[in-house]
Amino acid sequence: MKLKNSLPPLRAALVLGMMLLAASCQSSRKKPAPPPEPVKEVWKYPGEWTGGNKPITSMVINVDAQRAMLYNGKDVVGWTYLASGIPSFPTPTGDFKILEKIKDKVSNLYGKGFDKNGKLVNSDFKQGRDLLPEGGHFEAAKMTYFMRLTGDGVGMHIGPIPKPGRRASHGCIRLPSKMAPILFEHTSVGTPVTITGNGPDYQTYLKQSAEKAKANAAKLAASKKKAAEAAAAATAATTLAPDDPNGPKGGVTTPGETTPPPLGTPASPPIEVKPAEPATPAPPANN
Repeated sequence: MKLKNSLPPLRAALVLGMMLLAASCQSSRKKPAPPPEPVKEVWKYPGEWTGGNKPITSMVINVDAQRAMLYNGKDVVGWTYLASGIPSFPTPTGDFKILEKIKDKVSNLYGKGFDKNGKLVNSDFKQGRDLLPEGGHFEAAKMTYFMRLTGDGVGMHIGPIPKPGRRASHGCIRLPSKMAPILFEHTSVGTPVTITGNGPDYQTYLKQSAEKAKANAAKLAASKKKAAEAAAAATAATTLAPDDPNGPKGGVTTPGETTPPPLGTPASPPIEVKPAEPATPAPPANN
């Protein structure tokens, strides 16, 4: 009797075990859950504009984050990444205003230097610091959609940003080509621009710029002196020495002086001069 009474529970346990096994097999056949989407890097996007036709009433640039936040009143209407000045050419920090807007501006300081044959010899040429080779020319760098912030030339404009998130300019604030036109269109002369982060204040920046200008002038003077010495050496190499037997003394022939023939050259025979014949007397005139 005990065996008969124990069969139903045993059978129930077997059925339950088979059901659990079937469920586990079925669940193991389900496709694994997709991995979470990777977080989008902000540097893959030049920026964002959500302001529609609203003007930008203020702007905050952080040179540590290499980003600018755009405001209409207290509302954020966009942002953009940028490239500010490298440590040796820092962007000044402080409160500024847009002083001037020029769509198709070019730099009067920076650009490229070419030789007389049109070959690029200096991709980071600066007026007042570098010397062009004789016959060479200067090609100014483009600063499209320029928005001036200081009197000495610091401003915002389209420019290369080779490594987003890192500083790259000579002091200006380079903007992506997709965002610069938006900033240019929605700002006006007088729009406040605050620059924060690790960088000199404007007065310190001006002192540093004056020191660099002196150093640049000294470098340019040294380059000119070196070029003049090279030109003088080239001239000397093609000029005959004063005692050179193949040329006149001092390399210069004075008027009326003839150059003597080289040694070993036979002298030309003297030219014989015949005496003039007497004139024939005229016939007497008829009276």
